[in-house]
Amino acid sequence: MLTDTRTAEGAPPPRFRDGRGTVLLMFPAALMVMVVLGAVVVDVGYTTIRGRELRAVAASAANDSLAALDIVELRTTGETVIDGAAARRIVSEAIASGPLPDARIVDVVIDRFEISVTLALDLDLVMAPALGDLTRVTLVRTERAAVVT
Repeated sequence: MLTDTRTAEGAPPPRFRDGRGTVLLMFPAALMVMVVLGAVVVDVGYTTIRGRELRAVAASAANDSLAALDIVELRTTGETVIDGAAARRIVSEAIASGPLPDARIVDVVIDRFEISVTLALDLDLVMAPALGDLTRVTLVRTERAAVVT
């Protein structure tokens, strides 16, 4: 059994390095990964919040547009009649005076008992342009309001 670990020349065997310097090499890569993940979190959070705001504005505009219901026609004949031009005007006024005046009206659909409002909003991303070609996204949300008689 060999118990002596000396080399043939009599010197002790070379000691392996303990790896203390590898942290210096790994830190830049880890920092870059953290920056990329942080950028993704910032942009996803931003688009999520703006999407919720856009959905709330679309719901509010749809509810406001129910004011275009012809009350006289409803009371005299019992028919639900919604003035399309008035509903679209009310939606555009609600968007212009709301928290997202730069939202675009994509569509206002008037069914017999329901008004559907579709809005679009262009967002300039915060962190993604530094990482690639994605600089802008378009959010589209649809909300409905119904007449209950």
